[in-house]
Amino acid sequence: MTKRKRCLLSFAISVFISATINTNALALNPDETIIAVQKRYDATTSLKARFIQKSYLKVMGQSQVAEGSVLIKKPGRMKWNYSAPDPQLLISDEDFLWLYLPDDKQATRMKIESVYSSNTPALFLAGKGKLTRSFNVGQVLEQETTYKITLFPKEEEQNIDHLVLFADKKNFQILGSSVYDKLGNHTEMRFTDIKVNPTLNDNLFLFKAPAGVEIIDFSEQQ
Repeated sequence: MTKRKRCLLSFAISVFISATINTNALALNPDETIIAVQKRYDATTSLKARFIQKSYLKVMGQSQVAEGSVLIKKPGRMKWNYSAPDPQLLISDEDFLWLYLPDDKQATRMKIESVYSSNTPALFLAGKGKLTRSFNVGQVLEQETTYKITLFPKEEEQNIDHLVLFADKKNFQILGSSVYDKLGNHTEMRFTDIKVNPTLNDNLFLFKAPAGVEIIDFSEQQ
């Protein structure tokens, strides 16, 4: 799989918006905060928003910026539609994950369980995991409008060094994330126009490759 595809797939484990640390940040009770965040997310069955994704690749010394829209319906359904800089689609139902690159006329399919088995944050995003079960809370800092929560995997993760979540101080709604891997790369997400629990038809998460598109099927190998 190319670096471009790996970057896109690793981004899917991340959720929502990043913020700048307040120099007067206050330490909070980590356990109470993470329980409140989990409770709020458990009450979220679907989500619709626009996003800006910022990825920093340490080896290349470069940053990449992308934007688009996202739909999430628990459990397991996600649709990330990139509009810039290149059109791309990352879509999953409860069984398969598709990565469609229109400019390359190529679509890649894999079993969704293979993504979840290697990415604990993806389980949480899809509504199939618990933060307190999979992560240790490193620190909770109070910012102007958000709580910054640093999480470390309880078990060794192949790709994840640590995860940072940003939660609304008013209601503990998850607003953003930063995912850091073991190579020093990290991806940040910023969301706007967030709509919580909209009605989303399951058909929105089905993918049918257009005529002439090459299909690379990894699901048979997993």
